[in-house]
Amino acid sequence: METRYFRMFPPVRSLLTALILTILFLPLQAHAAGGLKGSVTDKTDGEPVIGASVMLENTTLGAASDFDGNYAIQNIPAGTYNLKITGIGYAQQTKNVTIADGQTATLNLQLGQTTIMASEVIIGAALYEQDRLDVPVTTSVVTTEEIREEPNPSLDQVIENIPGVNVTRSSGYSAATVQIRGSNTFQGGGIGTRVNAFYDGFPINSPETGGIVWTNVNMNAADKVEVVKGAASTLYGSAAMGGVVNVFGSLPDKFEVKGGASLGFYDATPDSDQSVYRDGYTPWLWNTYIGIGDKTDKFNYSLLYTHSEDDGYRDNSQTQLNDIKFKARYDIDASQYLQLTSYYNETEAGYVSTWPYDLGPGGTFIAHPEYAYDLADDVYTDDIVTRKNMLVGLNYVNLLSDNMSLDSRIYYTRNEYRIDYNPTDIVQQFPPFGPFYIYNRLPGEFNSNKSDRYGAGIKFDWRASQQHRLLFGIDGNIVDLASTQYRPDLPVLNEFGDIQEKNIALFVQDEFKMTDRLTALLSLRYDWSGIDADEVTYKDYSIHPTEPWLAPEVTESISNQSVDAISPRLALNFKATDDLSFRASVGKSFRAPTLSERFVRDAGLFVGNPNPALDKETMTGYEIGFFKNFSDKVSLDVAGYINDYDNLIESRNLNAPDFPVIFMYENISKARIWGIETSLNIRPTNTLNFGLGYAYMNAKDKSSDGGALAGSQNPEPDWLAYRPEHTASLSATWHATSRLALNTNGRYVSKYKSVSTYPNLERENYPGDFIVFNAGAKYQATDNVKVSFLCKNITNEQYEEGEWFRAPGRSFILGFDFVY
Repeated sequence: METRYFRMFPPVRSLLTALILTILFLPLQAHAAGGLKGSVTDKTDGEPVIGASVMLENTTLGAASDFDGNYAIQNIPAGTYNLKITGIGYAQQTKNVTIADGQTATLNLQLGQTTIMASEVIIGAALYEQDRLDVPVTTSVVTTEEIREEPNPSLDQVIENIPGVNVTRSSGYSAATVQIRGSNTFQGGGIGTRVNAFYDGFPINSPETGGIVWTNVNMNAADKVEVVKGAASTLYGSAAMGGVVNVFGSLPDKFEVKGGASLGFYDATPDSDQSVYRDGYTPWLWNTYIGIGDKTDKFNYSLLYTHSEDDGYRDNSQTQLNDIKFKARYDIDASQYLQLTSYYNETEAGYVSTWPYDLGPGGTFIAHPEYAYDLADDVYTDDIVTRKNMLVGLNYVNLLSDNMSLDSRIYYTRNEYRIDYNPTDIVQQFPPFGPFYIYNRLPGEFNSNKSDRYGAGIKFDWRASQQHRLLFGIDGNIVDLASTQYRPDLPVLNEFGDIQEKNIALFVQDEFKMTDRLTALLSLRYDWSGIDADEVTYKDYSIHPTEPWLAPEVTESISNQSVDAISPRLALNFKATDDLSFRASVGKSFRAPTLSERFVRDAGLFVGNPNPALDKETMTGYEIGFFKNFSDKVSLDVAGYINDYDNLIESRNLNAPDFPVIFMYENISKARIWGIETSLNIRPTNTLNFGLGYAYMNAKDKSSDGGALAGSQNPEPDWLAYRPEHTASLSATWHATSRLALNTNGRYVSKYKSVSTYPNLERENYPGDFIVFNAGAKYQATDNVKVSFLCKNITNEQYEEGEWFRAPGRSFILGFDFVY
């Protein structure tokens, strides 16, 4: 049965009750009101600063400067406040201001320029705003300006140039994974992702796999993105072992109607390509969006709808997206507000297989990259994947006093995923070649998951003294999953089975100001995760791998129905001078096995055995680094890290090197990943900005028998699969005139040393070993309309991010955006 009733266990029920009572009974205070207005200008040339943030500290009140640099804050209770002013590319300022009862004060402000990196205000690992120089854990920021450089960007595209971040995509919406510091491999798409993603603080990882469909997270409504690297699970929860990606939705500062459209096409492939798919055919892509928003004295909202279609640069990679996002905030008074974050999107796309290949003697694979834009066989051309994702989250924030604030939240997510394998009325054989088959796809056969997640949390931020700032709280959620394969009982064709997962966590953090320049961040988190099944039934395909119909049925007890862990972290920040800070941290994190890792049975061409003995994995991470601002023109961030994994969960081939592949997720005893990351930002003039990044990574399996899938067939079998040793990025933006901006960016990924599916000692057809450059231009045609042009993959580089999945070649996109 697909239907499952929501069953709350006592801790979560108590948590929800406490949250609701807290919201209902906290006082709604009334104050005499005044106002503040003025302008924000550049100290150097007196020009208005657009989009500067002007906030009254310890209140919910603030505004952003408009196109003329003007700002206005209304309904301010009489009193004296600290006014914080920030802007991208400008040094942060704090001013003291007094507001009289019923009067509007005027304060004109001037900001001095600095590098973009040095001007960043970051939420990061502390879960509250910090200046860039005070951050104890490596954090990277993608600004609004950078997000807008590309028409209709997706989340993977806006973070792919960050040092230490590596994106692996097959194509379309089929499968994509983002690893931070080598945290996860490309197996089953996003299965077992060790990166947590949040939208306005609410989780967007799929609860059954832990993965994120990164290509599916549209960024048209985003204000900025933060990437926190390292053992972030102390405050962000299980699975944040590699790091955290935070997306912040935008809200307007006045009434606006905005929209835009873009149209593009994929250029022809090189003469060496013999793919049939592109013969006489040019695939097109287009996108359009429309939105409305407003801000009044107490109410602020944004509503945005996006639709995009892509013919697909290779066979069966066509995509279609409909996405709607609504965000609203109601300021009850100067000390409390409610904020709603919600979205719904649905996608339909072709499910892409690898490029064509033959099965040679002894089960060897003979690849045909000359047909890289075609599918392995026509039998895959009717495979369709559909997804539906929904989030509804509500925050209640109350600044209880100058020293204490409350942030409580409740949320609901819905994730649906379905692959239709065979819409025909005849049986399709898998694989469609060779002397044997693994299984048949019957007419109408599909694979599907439907998950409902109910969550709540409450967090207190208490400035206990000048030396101590305490953060403490509780989180919990329940996941109800209906799935055709992630289930403890034996799957029945096209029927859903049910399983439930429960999670709860407690956390506390102390920011200890040891001296004027030395700050310690001490954190502790306890997590518990459990499922409602005590045994699993499956067919053991490892007994007769070439005759799967003879696989015996097995029932085994689940050894680790529930897992728990305590995750501590200590981080230090030493501000040696006003423009130089050093940081160091050590932390422990854990990840519970996902439902997909516990029960996966079907991975397309490959089949799997569930693992009833699967246990949690843990990681101890160490980091040192520094941030230096050289005058107002150059800033440099350098970090070194070591991540030691215990019981790392990875997929292992049970019958390597034979075909077909029979896999199982197992706990590898030990692995170590260490590396160095550098980020350099240079602003030689007010109109020119450069960004350079480089990351070195060493990823080794420390277990005795080699843990990578089919590892012995790689030239370096102890190197963890799909972890590139070198990555680099370059970006440049030039404001040629007050209306014209030109930008370019590029990235390099070294050739992978180890893969999992098609290993060979010569590293033939291994992914990586590419340099890709994009270039774009934006022109402010009028005060309200921008025109843009983008060329992606300028050199038409032919490369792969995932094994035997050709990445897109050159494409051209022309678009426009308007705001009224």
